[in-house]
Amino acid sequence: MTRRFAVLVNAAAGSVDQTSDELVQITRAFADAGINATVEGIDPHRLPESIEHAWNSGVEAVVIAGGDGSVNCAAGVAAGTDIVLGVLPMGTFNHFAKDLGMPTNDLSASVSWLARAVVRPVDIAEVNGTAFVNNASIGVYPRMVAERESIRRRRGWGKIRAAPVAIIQTLRRLPVHRLRLTLDDANPVDVSTALLFIGNGSFDDHGERLGRRTSLTDQRLGVYFIATSRRRQLIVDAIKSRVSGIESADKTQRFLVHELVVDSDDAGLAIALDGEPTELRVPLVFRSRPGALRVLADVDDA
Repeated sequence: MTRRFAVLVNAAAGSVDQTSDELVQITRAFADAGINATVEGIDPHRLPESIEHAWNSGVEAVVIAGGDGSVNCAAGVAAGTDIVLGVLPMGTFNHFAKDLGMPTNDLSASVSWLARAVVRPVDIAEVNGTAFVNNASIGVYPRMVAERESIRRRRGWGKIRAAPVAIIQTLRRLPVHRLRLTLDDANPVDVSTALLFIGNGSFDDHGERLGRRTSLTDQRLGVYFIATSRRRQLIVDAIKSRVSGIESADKTQRFLVHELVVDSDDAGLAIALDGEPTELRVPLVFRSRPGALRVLADVDDA
């Protein structure tokens, strides 16, 4: 039986140029894979209502063509419902698509993967009721993103070109936060850190090198922070955690929890959710939501 998808193309995604030619290419790729797909370019602000409208039309899945920010928005709509999401990676980094095991550099290969995919539940995480599928971070990353976007606006650069300059500027003015962390039912602990990372699942390859997520069904949050206010120590620990493993990094701490509460003397904290910067009022309450999102996944992982 022919599969029927609705494909919503984010007109503002990192590498998507909203032209009729590109929509035709996407439509042709789905047709070549034997999928009956309705392809539509969508303004990002209309994405939530477009997802619900597409799902109510009776399709098998709503495929989001965009980057991690688009997937984040879609997950917030679909989590806890019967909506099935697919991902067509067309952003800059496409972390969630990669963690699903999708090919991300070839349109035809991505669509062929979707043609074989099956539905399965995966975890999401949330903070103060806002969903995220990859990670949240406080400290250097949201500051770096803000610097990067400022550079892009001033110079007209892309994300990848602007990122190294933004990193240097961020490290020159390290954003150190004094935070109070409550991990599950443990007593609160006070930490000074420029890097707090909360993953939707473990991002340390089962206790080894930080950076790789091996499962979308851990049913817990991976919490990592580097307990230092010194720039050199931060850089050294970050490199050691990534290259040699967390145990080799003196100031890096790791926890797997179901809930994390982050408090501060500040009224709000800058935070990045799946790479998108925002500010939220404290306390920040992070929770894992096991199996809350239905996605198209590799048949071998079902």
